[in-house]
Amino acid sequence: MITNFTRRLILLSLVIFTAFIAASAQRPFQGEWKWAIYAKSRSELPPAYRDAKLSEVPAASVWLKIRQRGNKLTGEYSASRRYLAKLEEGDLDVSAKGKTAEFEIASSFGGKLTIRITVTGNRMHWKAIKEKGEHYFPLDVVLRRIKPRRPSE
Repeated sequence: MITNFTRRLILLSLVIFTAFIAASAQRPFQGEWKWAIYAKSRSELPPAYRDAKLSEVPAASVWLKIRQRGNKLTGEYSASRRYLAKLEEGDLDVSAKGKTAEFEIASSFGGKLTIRITVTGNRMHWKAIKEKGEHYFPLDVVLRRIKPRRPSE
C-alpha cells in the first residue's frame, strides 16, 4: 500500500527529473567535448613518450570546453597532431542556431578554418566547411561529451 507521503515523494522526484532534462535540452552545447586517436603500441610513439601510457599521448585530438547562455557560446578549444608535436588552441565566442554553430578559427601555423559543430545528445559533429593554409585541426570527426552537464553551470 502506497502512502500519501510516498506518492508525493515520487511526484516530486518526477518533477525534479523533468526540470533537469528540460534545463539540459536548452543548453545542448554546454560541457566538455573530446575526440582523440591513440597509438596501438609503444613503437608508434615518438621516443620522448615511449615510457608514457598510450592513453596519455594522443596521435591527434580535439578538446572543447563550452559555456552556453541562450544561443551564446563561449569557451576554449585545443587540438593536437603528431603526438603533441603540433598544438593549436584558442577561445570561442560564437552564436548557435538551434543545435548548430559555425565559427572561424585561426591556426598558430597561419591557416584559417570555418568549422560547423552540430550537437546530437552526447555527440558533437565537428566539420571543417572551409579551410585555407597550414593547420593541424581535424576536418570531420565526432566528439563525445566528457563531463556531464549540470543545470547550474
